[in-house]
Amino acid sequence: MKKLISKLCVALVLVLSAPLWAHEGEQHGAPAPTARSTGNTVRLSEQAKKNLGLKTEMADLMPIEKTVKCFGIVEAIPDMVNYISIQSPGQVMKVLVNQGDTVKKGDLLAEIESRQIGDPPPTIRVYATLNGIVTERNLFVGESVDSGKVMFRISDLSNVHVKAQVYEVDVGKIRVGQKARFYFEAYPDQQFRGTIKLLGGELDEKTQSLPVWFLVDNPELQLRPNMRAEVRIVSGAGEEVLTVPLSAVLGETGNFFVYIEDGNVYRRRTVVTGKRDDRYIEIINGLIPGDTVVTQGNYQLQFASSSPELKPKKKPANAQPKEKK
Repeated sequence: MKKLISKLCVALVLVLSAPLWAHEGEQHGAPAPTARSTGNTVRLSEQAKKNLGLKTEMADLMPIEKTVKCFGIVEAIPDMVNYISIQSPGQVMKVLVNQGDTVKKGDLLAEIESRQIGDPPPTIRVYATLNGIVTERNLFVGESVDSGKVMFRISDLSNVHVKAQVYEVDVGKIRVGQKARFYFEAYPDQQFRGTIKLLGGELDEKTQSLPVWFLVDNPELQLRPNMRAEVRIVSGAGEEVLTVPLSAVLGETGNFFVYIEDGNVYRRRTVVTGKRDDRYIEIINGLIPGDTVVTQGNYQLQFASSSPELKPKKKPANAQPKEKK
């Protein structure tokens, strides 16, 4: 009898400690809620879908790209940076801009009273030499400045460089002109694109990595010098396979699943996955081309209840069938 009770206790512990479904790549390491399961099908009203922020995409045939992963830092392009100084000493009378201000070529930046003889002394006016952002200001009202002192640095950041280090094992896979994708902590839901502009002349002795510079468009000035980037260089592509966005797949190894949209109905479907890159994952089994999968809000679908107005109405137990006329 004691042995039977002991076995029952062990079985109970194993059941209670069984792993729950987890959301692959869930941000901030948040564990999957231990809330109720609502089954494999959920019906939602239009308002409920809006509240969940659902987004979908169709499963499609496309190649999984081969990529080289590395990390980099945003830099201003050297030829798009101006350092502004004066040729004769003087005393600062006015400073009209601060670090971070956007200026246009020809804008007045400061006025300096020259030390040259005159009554009144001549005024030196300092102007912006290009369109850009004031990334450095080195003078204050009332201070004396000597000739040659750098007073302002102005950077045109409409295009920037990302400098990355590519390890020796991957150097043979890259070349000038290859496309790349960039991900930044400041913009977790946004992807930036660029190309390799320049390869370094030699490897770093300590890290055995090659410096690589990428040219990245930055029309909205979102990227600023010294921002860190995760870089994926596209080095090739394989054969076309059935794919969905990475964000569509939930679960854990051996137990992956997606939600398929059919009007207001969302069905959970188990899938078998294959190769992946930084955007898409191969679906070996479980879907066909054209299936519409949920790519955003699918994690919340696991714990959503069907909208009351969309649930099929149950007939009363004592309801009598209607007579045919």
